[in-house]
Amino acid sequence: MRLFLRLSLIACLFSLWLLPAAAGAEEAQQKAALEEEVQEDAESKAELVFEADPYYTAIGYNVPLTQRPIPTINSDSEAVIYRELIKDSLIPRFMVLEASVYPLPSLGTYIKTHQPGLYRDAEIGNSGINLFESATIGFQEPWAVSAFFGNVARLKRPKEKRKGENYGYTGYLFSAGNKHIKDNTLIADDWYEFEWKIKGRLDYDNEKLSWSFRGGARFNENPDVNDVAYVSLHRSNLDLRYAFLEWLENANYDLRMHFLQNGGQMVRLELIAGRKIPIQGWKFVPTLDIGFVWRSPNEYSGMLKDTGNSTTTLVFRPSFEF
Repeated sequence: MRLFLRLSLIACLFSLWLLPAAAGAEEAQQKAALEEEVQEDAESKAELVFEADPYYTAIGYNVPLTQRPIPTINSDSEAVIYRELIKDSLIPRFMVLEASVYPLPSLGTYIKTHQPGLYRDAEIGNSGINLFESATIGFQEPWAVSAFFGNVARLKRPKEKRKGENYGYTGYLFSAGNKHIKDNTLIADDWYEFEWKIKGRLDYDNEKLSWSFRGGARFNENPDVNDVAYVSLHRSNLDLRYAFLEWLENANYDLRMHFLQNGGQMVRLELIAGRKIPIQGWKFVPTLDIGFVWRSPNEYSGMLKDTGNSTTTLVFRPSFEF
């Protein structure tokens, strides 16, 4: 619990750090500052939001908790977007109910259980690398339900004429599920977690940008799955207007660290970087993520605890985006 409080403090300090940084960016980029005011829509109503991906598919229901409309943040500065989202997040104005599934990680557990021969055939010689495991590691549950309480805003760039499903979220997320994934094996575990997060997504026909900064704690009813606190950073950018060799564009980065709630030992580290490869005329974009997941044997206890030293698993995720 002390560790969780420390992580919460770090998140708060991060938020406070963003405020002056955002102000500086705003003054430097737009002296008039008129285009970066938070504009409000004429009405507020419940909305359905759908997101589809081979690794993460979700449907959410935005429910206003007040009569105030969903605001629109009109800015092309990410720092300004963060500031405006954080500013009103302490008092929840919206609730988002979400159900999510992880298609490919779920498929990995199915193949290992029902097609063990096929799963073994995916091993590369005596290297210890299994292609199914490398493609699906990093996802510790097959599905989840969640309730988010916080601030929701539509995101719009100044003079932007393209239309898209562009939203930003900041607040508190409660999630739960009844299964845990370890080494592509489903384990019975009623788990729940609480986190503070800031998340956003810009979704145009030729550009997609998403980000997520999270800190929280997970609790498990299965005594062999240890309770952890965690921090997570994610950023992904797809822009069809840039060529493949534009390395600063069309890339994604993920960092996630788990610490035991009892003692604070780091027991899991995920570091993943990816490239997106736009091809003219194609309606989808091939992607490739490469990285590693380091795991301490103390991540689990009892029958689930691995014997020996820590393990490092290669992440190799070929996929696609529409």
